[in-house]
Amino acid sequence: MLIPAALWASGTLIYETGSKASAQAGAFTARADDASAVFYNPAGMAFAKNMQFSFNTTYINTDIKYQSPSLGQYKQQAKNFFIPSVFFTMPLTDKLAFGVYGGAPFNLATDWSDQFPGRFASRHAKIVTYNLRPALSIKFNDYNALAIGVDYYDSEINLIRALNTSALSTAINPNRYPSPPYPPGIPYYQYSEGTIDTWVRDQAWGWNISYMWKMEPWSFGAQYRSRAKFDYTGHSSFEVSPYVEPLHAYFPGQTTHLSLTSVPAVAVMGFAYDNKKFTVEFDVQWTEWSVWDHATGKFGNPTSFGGSYIVPPEQEFVFEWGNTWCWRLGFGYKLNEYWELRWGLLYDQAPVPDQTLSPVLPDQDRWSVQFGTGYEKNGFGFDWYLMYLKFKNANIATENHNRYYATGLPYVYLPGQGVIYPTEYAVTPDGKYKGTALLAGFQINFKF
Repeated sequence: MLIPAALWASGTLIYETGSKASAQAGAFTARADDASAVFYNPAGMAFAKNMQFSFNTTYINTDIKYQSPSLGQYKQQAKNFFIPSVFFTMPLTDKLAFGVYGGAPFNLATDWSDQFPGRFASRHAKIVTYNLRPALSIKFNDYNALAIGVDYYDSEINLIRALNTSALSTAINPNRYPSPPYPPGIPYYQYSEGTIDTWVRDQAWGWNISYMWKMEPWSFGAQYRSRAKFDYTGHSSFEVSPYVEPLHAYFPGQTTHLSLTSVPAVAVMGFAYDNKKFTVEFDVQWTEWSVWDHATGKFGNPTSFGGSYIVPPEQEFVFEWGNTWCWRLGFGYKLNEYWELRWGLLYDQAPVPDQTLSPVLPDQDRWSVQFGTGYEKNGFGFDWYLMYLKFKNANIATENHNRYYATGLPYVYLPGQGVIYPTEYAVTPDGKYKGTALLAGFQINFKF
């Protein structure tokens, strides 16, 4: 009963933490020439001559629909997200620079209605992972710089989904089939469902290393961010149907543990050309989502009824995600001394295979276009961008690992009635998910 279809998808990785970079599709690794360098490539800090401070906010509006030829259409209700980021960099010497970034690069949610057909996989899912990154950069000469940093993460997860408790409500249903002609003691089928609400949290550490080479008008950058493993601990609580209320004691609050590498490793490199008037950069990003293979959840207060577990002591969660690639192409054009025009394109693979696709965060390959401008004068500046993101349709395949669950009811055939109990129910029913997103960002910059 506690098995979730999946937890989150690659859509939770918010790479749009800086508006200048995001206006150019995030193709910024080879330049990283503002305060957001501490996120995109900390080695770029060593080439800055000023202390810099920036505040960025990213707005995300999602439009995700589930469509089924037999079950109708449902819209995902968690639509609006505001994600702030703060960047600070400063030169320590001619060769050394220090910077710090604070933000929430893993931060999204899905929320479906109580009647949504996929509610047994997920009705509500939310992940918020805060990241604090201090980094130190050293410039070896006029052309080469290296940076190292640490990543501190504080991650919080909330999952709510429906439970089919019909086996229990049927077992205790006082209404029985008449006997004879039927065997004695067979209860009428009584449908019921409840919910499980799980909240867990943990902290973890990671590290990063980056490099930048500059020889005008060319530059090259690369960064590697390590994975981070969490041992989440929290609590699960239940709400049950009135039909199951006599068995309420079998649904006690649960201490819940989940061990999961929820922050994957990321490697990115980019090449850029900048002649002071026109810039172009191409980046390639690899994300190690294969760390989301299998995970084990443990529950502190298992219970059983009639020889079968209601709350098991532990349960294996199946993801079977794959590593992904993202290609980013960004452009900039200087209109004059103060204004720059920016635009870009990207294509991003999704890690979730058809066999574990679920409504937690329906994810497929996506492409996007973006546009923005930047202004800078006398140490003050601002950047903004708009981004349109389109997902490929996600279709529920017949081989989906979470397509059906067993109801726990026995196979009972009565003459003249046929099979009287359903032995399974759909968790990821027939249908497809369609999605788009609109992102907008604004960043304020100060140089001292």
